[in-house]
Amino acid sequence: MTTFKSILDNLKSDEIMRDISEEEKKYLKQVLLSAYKDITYVFEKYSLTHMLIGGSALGAVRHKGFIPWDDDLDIAMPRRDFEKFKMVFSKSLGDKYILSSPNYIGNARNRFPQILIKDTRLCEIENAENDPLCMIKIDLFVIENIPDNKFMCTIKGIWCSILMFIASYAATYQEHSPYLKTYMYKTKNGRKIYNKRIFWGKLFSFISKKTWYDMVDKACQYKRKTSFMGIPTGRGHYFGEIRSKKTFLPVSKGIFEGMEINLPGDSTDYLTNLYGDYTKIPPENKRERHLIVDLKFKMD
Repeated sequence: MTTFKSILDNLKSDEIMRDISEEEKKYLKQVLLSAYKDITYVFEKYSLTHMLIGGSALGAVRHKGFIPWDDDLDIAMPRRDFEKFKMVFSKSLGDKYILSSPNYIGNARNRFPQILIKDTRLCEIENAENDPLCMIKIDLFVIENIPDNKFMCTIKGIWCSILMFIASYAATYQEHSPYLKTYMYKTKNGRKIYNKRIFWGKLFSFISKKTWYDMVDKACQYKRKTSFMGIPTGRGHYFGEIRSKKTFLPVSKGIFEGMEINLPGDSTDYLTNLYGDYTKIPPENKRERHLIVDLKFKMD
């Protein structure tokens, strides 16, 4: 099935977009690791539960570090701990980083929180050219309680998914990336998908994308104690990462680039649900890649 993301993933480098070079990738990983150490120091100081997830968890288990062709970091923490983190972020990390999150200070860049590294720049094709928040970032996902009742879970999941799609369409329309339309129009499917996003994005842009992101964040929350947890704003949207609570908590330990780190409690169940046979190295044409428009490690 052709999707917006699959089209972006299969674009080719040219004079505007390019792959991150191996030298840049090596330095980028050093920058991310330095930020990760700063952030986890604060997590530990305030006893905040956290773990690597997604490709970062896969890298820790399969490679004991970054996936060789990967260039990002994914962290997750339960809702209760994330709300505490928001309260201490500014005084603990605000000199070097920006917390971009729904229902927080300033504009959210996405439906999930991101920790942006000040004085850097990383701009991708879907970003607006003049977006001041195009920075090197670490994605921070919130682990939510999921209703035990299947009917309630289904209704809540459908509603959250609808809001996420609306927020995504509104963001495409409101960000006005100067290059996105040009590249999407190179294929029939791309043109169709782009026009669909612009149509619905314009229709729902009577409120800002930040407000939509705030609504997504609120809708995903569930404060009752349950037997299941999930990451509603993650890779598989609401239903993609619903697992037994013990899959996430308590955390387990692993090694990442020589450091001891936290992983989901049952990382085998977590990774199998997300990737299937995660021990196999995917062929080159199936590996995730990120084309960039601009990358700077230190801004003057």
